[in-house]
Amino acid sequence: MAKARNSETPEASTDPNARITISDEDKSKGQKWFTRARELGEKRQFDYAVEYYVNGLEFWPDAVEEACKPLHGCAVARRQTGGKKPGFKDTLRRSMNDKNVKQAFLNSLWLFGRDPDSLNYLEGVVKNANRLRAEDVVKWVGGVYLRALSGVPKPTVKQFQSLTLWMEELGDRAAARGEETFGVEAYQLGVETVNAWSRRFPKDDAAEKLLRGVSTKLTILKGKYQDGDSFRDSIVDAEQQKEIHDLDRSVQADDRVVELIARAEADYKQNLDMPGKFKAFVDLLCRREKMEDETRAIGLLLEEHQKSDDYRWKQLADDIRMKQLGRKLREAIKTGEEAAIKERQVAQLRFELSVFKERITKYPTDPRLKFEYAVRNFRAGRFDDAIPLFQGARADSKNRAACGMYLGRCFFRKNYHSQAISTLQESISQYEVSDNELAKTMQYWLGRAQEEARETEPARKTYGILLQLDYNYKDVRARLDGLGD
Repeated sequence: MAKARNSETPEASTDPNARITISDEDKSKGQKWFTRARELGEKRQFDYAVEYYVNGLEFWPDAVEEACKPLHGCAVARRQTGGKKPGFKDTLRRSMNDKNVKQAFLNSLWLFGRDPDSLNYLEGVVKNANRLRAEDVVKWVGGVYLRALSGVPKPTVKQFQSLTLWMEELGDRAAARGEETFGVEAYQLGVETVNAWSRRFPKDDAAEKLLRGVSTKLTILKGKYQDGDSFRDSIVDAEQQKEIHDLDRSVQADDRVVELIARAEADYKQNLDMPGKFKAFVDLLCRREKMEDETRAIGLLLEEHQKSDDYRWKQLADDIRMKQLGRKLREAIKTGEEAAIKERQVAQLRFELSVFKERITKYPTDPRLKFEYAVRNFRAGRFDDAIPLFQGARADSKNRAACGMYLGRCFFRKNYHSQAISTLQESISQYEVSDNELAKTMQYWLGRAQEEARETEPARKTYGILLQLDYNYKDVRARLDGLGD
């Protein structure tokens, strides 16, 4: 890999909040490398594909969709086909602490491309993208890093803390540039990181301190995005600051919630023409997950739906009802009574099928609704209905991998084993994480499909990969033993 060219980065710029500047000419040069990288990836020449993506990123460092995501997919596929990890000499030649910021960024990507499971290389990409001000990459890879941290058995406090601070810096820069939506997403990722940190290290006070700072910034920027200057102007004293903080918290003393509900109700009744006030009141009614408060909220929402013919109020009412059914099911599971569990599972599934069927008729092109409706059809055993819905839902990148997993399982249940195999193989090669539950589920059903198709050697290899990820996963050991030598 050639040494990175000098380019204008915010570290050399007078504006510390500016994004990296990329000319149209450099984007065009980068795109040529990316096009060739995709061709190499399709031929399963993953080493060369990763190299070409990194070379193109020298010209266009902030190309997430065009390069970073497909590079990650190639890296995962390369590992699954036995690609070697970087050696000691590789790490010396490609230092993630190079004085040239762009070179350090490219070095991090090269190492990550050869070992996508390494937290060290992931952290290097986040850190150096942040230094380079490749803002879109910071946000994308920050999410990848958080998922990786959440999936390993022993992450460190420092890893969570560093990621939180990088996301806070990213949000600060976006807010300074006036990019409210981007800033909200960055702060939200910071909040999610601190929450994951708190779950792993519940006694760490530093997490609570950082959460207060990031969540306050998130609240303020959300308000600015939604309401313009009026939100900022309304924060005039410490009492109002406290109330904003309390409204954004998920847990408060019961009497404080009662007080907030009363204030929100009064505020709503004085501003009947402001939907936001009504929504805030309803949200507070549901804060404590008390059945009587939620039932009242459902009634108010349905009444508002009838008056205004605004479907969003019906959606919110159905959302609350689905949460109630979910809680009832969890309560039944705790008792262990199979008849009660079955009854509540059926009630929940029947209601959710009706809800998402209705939503699909209202918003027929929404891929996320297609996904939710497809999942319910899958659970109900309606595979012929689920398959076209999952195929349509793949347009949403957030659920694309899950759609592939479910499609593979639908084909498996229909005894279309060759279709199940090809669908699952494609989803695994494109998925960015190798060892979370979704990744393991895809590997498991790929093995099952290969086994049913009498592809013994591929099935043995797939089950072997899964055993390396999770030795006690389902019945994999028994299935592998059953394949014989």
